[in-house]
Amino acid sequence: MEVRDIKLKSDLVYEEKPVAVVDRKERVTRNRVVKFYKVLWSNHGEEDATWETEDYLKEVYKTFLENQ
Repeated sequence: MEVRDIKLKSDLVYEEKPVAVVDRKERVTRNRVVKFYKVLWSNHGEEDATWETEDYLKEVYKTFLENQ
């Protein structure tokens, strides 16, 4: 098990930021195409990467996808 140096705030919360996109996929419905990105997060390894929608990433992390 790898130990990481995580900076905790006074309320014991730490900030997560998307680091990289490790995979992409699209789900086609009748009316639209939904894009998904498998995101590698700070403070986590690749095994903890999560699938996020393009809409969510653009709303919460506005400039992240522009840099990928």
